[in-house]
Amino acid sequence: MRFNLTPKQLFIAVALVLGVAIGVATSVSQASFFRQAIIERESRIIDDVVEATALGASGISWDRADYRDAAVQKELTSRFSLLQNLPGVVLIKVFNRDRTIIWSNDPTLIGTQKTAHPDELQLAFNGEVRTEFSHVEQIIYAVLHIPDSEPLIEFYLPFAWPMVHDSNYPVDGVVALYRSPKELNQTIFHGLLWLWFVTAVGGAILLFAIFRLYKIVYNRQRQVELEFARFAKEQGRIIQLEKLSATGQMVTEIAHQLNNPLVGVINLAALAERELGNPDRVKELLQDVQNAGKLCRDFVQRMLRLNAAAQSQPKPTDLVALINETVTFFQESFGKGPEIQLELPNSQTVIEVDPILIRHALFNLLHNAAQADPNGSVKVSLMTAEQAGITGCLLSVSDCGEGITEAVVDKLFTPFFTTRSGGTGLGLPVAQQIVLKHGGTLQAENRPEGGARFTIWLPFRLR
Repeated sequence: MRFNLTPKQLFIAVALVLGVAIGVATSVSQASFFRQAIIERESRIIDDVVEATALGASGISWDRADYRDAAVQKELTSRFSLLQNLPGVVLIKVFNRDRTIIWSNDPTLIGTQKTAHPDELQLAFNGEVRTEFSHVEQIIYAVLHIPDSEPLIEFYLPFAWPMVHDSNYPVDGVVALYRSPKELNQTIFHGLLWLWFVTAVGGAILLFAIFRLYKIVYNRQRQVELEFARFAKEQGRIIQLEKLSATGQMVTEIAHQLNNPLVGVINLAALAERELGNPDRVKELLQDVQNAGKLCRDFVQRMLRLNAAAQSQPKPTDLVALINETVTFFQESFGKGPEIQLELPNSQTVIEVDPILIRHALFNLLHNAAQADPNGSVKVSLMTAEQAGITGCLLSVSDCGEGITEAVVDKLFTPFFTTRSGGTGLGLPVAQQIVLKHGGTLQAENRPEGGARFTIWLPFRLR
């Protein structure tokens, strides 16, 4: 059977369990402390009484006298019977040096050596005041308040006879005093009642304070969660609007790029229709129509390459070889162009990328650098670099052109944005998409000595 508790109910349940556990643990420890303190105080009092009794019994060598003699028993009775006036005393035994009981309020024990704890008796003969009682049983009897079957508390109190004490022995005798723990248990029980009352009141106050604090924190957390949910919903709506806006802008740019050639085709077709009697003029117009169609075809192919950049098949690739191949292909394709300087490692630099996409991104950067300054030089460098604790490769393409102006710095990677006539505005966005697909970054900056630098950072392993 499972209970579905709310956070508030779970907090209250856990707090109650902890409160009860702390109360029980405190009660047990305090009961043990009370009991021990009371027993030690009683031991000191009884020990003083026994010493006073022994001091009053002078003039007789009890170790050498016949303890069964009537006069001796009378003297012992007059002294030790006073101990019966102590509260709760049940039994008294007086042992001499040979562990024989020489006097007791139970005459049947005189002359015997009966004791339930000979080890405690021996320690008492060594000069220690000893107490024997059951810790666990006393707590149980005190809590349950059961007076009938309570075990007795045993005191073993050493003493010495004045005037006749033999220095070769630590003590002359031991008084074994057996007391009922009823009074002790009542004291412990009353103390526990007060302790439980104080603990309950303090715990209730603490629980109330903690609950109030929890309620404040819980309500604030709920408020923050609601605010965050509202913010996330609003953020999602804004992102959706931005996507729709970007889609609309892209559609507008595509329509604009296709509209101009198509309008030209329509106009050229109308002119050709009016010039049917002039074959040379018609041929010329048809050539213009073909050129306009090629423009449309090239633009559509660029759009298809933009979509293909979203798909990649990474594999271990030597970037040094890839850069050399791409530069060679670019120089053959571009014809007479800028000089390209290479700063590459002498050894292989193997990294996990899609070689086709990375080659395409590098080709776009080279093309932009060549257009920035056709008569200058382009520098391509490769080195190992670390970003955010991740090791990767840093591929830079630098030109000697005019650099990046503040007016266009925020639009560099916007699709269809271009500052050159005849440009499509797709080279840098496609390169950025390829780099991001590989878990890297593409950054643009102006060089201190003039020109611009585009830097690709790629991690050695895809994240």
